[in-house]
Amino acid sequence: MQKICFHFHISQPFRLRTYRFFDINVHHDYFDEFQNSYLVNRLAERCYLPANRLMLELIRKYPGKVSVSYSLTGSSIKLFQEYCPEVLDSFKELIATGQVEIMGSTFTHSIAALHGKSTFVEQVRLQEALLKEVFGVKPTTFCNTELIYSDEIGEWLYELGYKTVLTEGAKHILAWKNAGFLYCNPFQTDLKLLLRNYSLCDDITLRFNDHGWDQYPLTAEKYLGFLKAVPAEVPHINLAFDYETIGEYYTKETGIFDFFRSLLSQLAESEDYQMITPRFVENSEEKNTTLNIPWPISSSGEEKDTSEWIGNELQQEAFEQLFKLEGLYLESENETAKLNWLRLQAADHFNFMNSKWLREVAVRRNFDVYPSPYQAFINYMNVLNDVKIQLTEKK
Repeated sequence: MQKICFHFHISQPFRLRTYRFFDINVHHDYFDEFQNSYLVNRLAERCYLPANRLMLELIRKYPGKVSVSYSLTGSSIKLFQEYCPEVLDSFKELIATGQVEIMGSTFTHSIAALHGKSTFVEQVRLQEALLKEVFGVKPTTFCNTELIYSDEIGEWLYELGYKTVLTEGAKHILAWKNAGFLYCNPFQTDLKLLLRNYSLCDDITLRFNDHGWDQYPLTAEKYLGFLKAVPAEVPHINLAFDYETIGEYYTKETGIFDFFRSLLSQLAESEDYQMITPRFVENSEEKNTTLNIPWPISSSGEEKDTSEWIGNELQQEAFEQLFKLEGLYLESENETAKLNWLRLQAADHFNFMNSKWLREVAVRRNFDVYPSPYQAFINYMNVLNDVKIQLTEKK
């Protein structure tokens, strides 16, 4: 029986307002409250609330048969608390079923792991505290920002008490190996790795409504055929998506809700598959193989590298100047400025400066408010310069 892991990720940043050079050291309100409120409420209406109702309906219809996992960044949780707390209530209802796992993640969808250990650990600890406060859970499995992972990052997570990490099944790392086997960190072999099958994920996230695709329209029956093509000796099929795929990237009218309802129902009724969450493998006696990942990988693009966030000169300059402030963050007594510095680490801000224009990036530009990567950079740097000043002030 093959084990299928469905994971959904939710990350909404605090979006920046237009912040000009002459606002520096004058105004300290960086975030666009209107856009943040509008977008999170739109997503709640189109995706989060109806998708959660769908998952709850299926879990109740098939007791013990439907299991899913989620990672919700701290920024998303804070936005829900402020603008639509009913979303958090719906997640609490899902967690109460015992069939839903909340995985660990970074507090602000941060790319701190690409810089160093200390700030990354800070992000993870802040997220753990928030998950305990809001949901009463202590995660032992981890899903990093955009599935960013390396051997070194794995060692940090092991030291923090994590037992399983979900990351990308990148071809250049796997070579001839299959993403469906269980792997482990080469230095901390007790840390298990589940690898995402990105080809099967792309069939939904990139091609579900592609009229030029030879498999269009994608139905649950067709997708089950894709799953059956995975060799029977491969024990795991790990699928991870942005939750916004259901209802936002593809609206209700495309049939995306009906697709997931039918797919999960047929999997629950099948004797060939077992739906699991990542913590299932923690105490598993299943054999695993060490997998060397010396440089960071991610779920981005064909390269599965980190160029989406630090691939061009604008991004690299912003990244360097951001983390130059780590010392000020540690010394500062200005809690508001410290929170703002953490929020500026969100991958989304660097994605807005991206000039690759990949298909995957184009999907996310549904939420982009900048006319060009350069203008995103200028706006970001203006905010960062003011945060630098505020970190030196007591409040």
